[in-house]
Amino acid sequence: MAELGVRRCRPLLGTFVEVAVPQGYEAIIEGAFDAIAHVHARMSFHRGDSDLARLRNAPLGHFVRVDPDTVAVLRFAQQLHSASGGLFDVAVGARLVELGLLPSPEGSRPQELTGTTADIEFRGDDRVRCLRPMLIDLGGIAKGYAVDRAAAALAMAGAPSALVNAGGDLRVIGDLPQIIHLREADGSLAGAIEIANCAVATSGRITEDAASPHLDRQRRPVNVRNAVSIVAGQCIVADAMTKGALADETLATAMLRDLGGEILPLPGPARLAA
Repeated sequence: MAELGVRRCRPLLGTFVEVAVPQGYEAIIEGAFDAIAHVHARMSFHRGDSDLARLRNAPLGHFVRVDPDTVAVLRFAQQLHSASGGLFDVAVGARLVELGLLPSPEGSRPQELTGTTADIEFRGDDRVRCLRPMLIDLGGIAKGYAVDRAAAALAMAGAPSALVNAGGDLRVIGDLPQIIHLREADGSLAGAIEIANCAVATSGRITEDAASPHLDRQRRPVNVRNAVSIVAGQCIVADAMTKGALADETLATAMLRDLGGEILPLPGPARLAA
């Protein structure tokens, strides 16, 4: 098995994204970055030309044509919203604005944005509408999806092994094990794992009373952990479910049985391969 001797890094998704491949496969790295850049452009809260901007600027109840990748992420977010009893919610832009974590879009009135992920409706694979006013933010799920898309691009281009790391949300393809260091919410090391053919994501608590803004604003967390790491077959699963696990580990554990993942014990080493 070839070592991952070639590494490239680029600022994307609000963090630094690293792509690593074996020697001789340098030419395919650009395709991975292109896949991530596409997700970044379409699902950014900040860009005025993103699908999220177009949705929030559209008349209420009006179908908006968006990228199929955006539909895929929103559909999965709605699946998690339903399975978690409404705990995981991407219609949290108003809460993020209140916390000062996102800028307030011109003309928005956060107190009137009462819609949830359940109020998103689809028509085919490229149209979406909001049935109630809301601000959608995909910061708790899109990064994992972007990592998956980049990994798929590398695999399709013939990479026998590779790693895509977006600020700690990462995926390893191929059977070559990679040692991954896990961190607590304050950035301190919490352990290490060795993985192959799977993904890992870590999230930390952002406020004292909320595990993550990407959660039902009426439900307080029942856990005391400051950070959670999840291993799964897909990075979108690991990324999104870290938020739910911070708030309700029992519920997240049950959901992960169906989604193909598990919560990692911290601290301590582990060896995992799928």
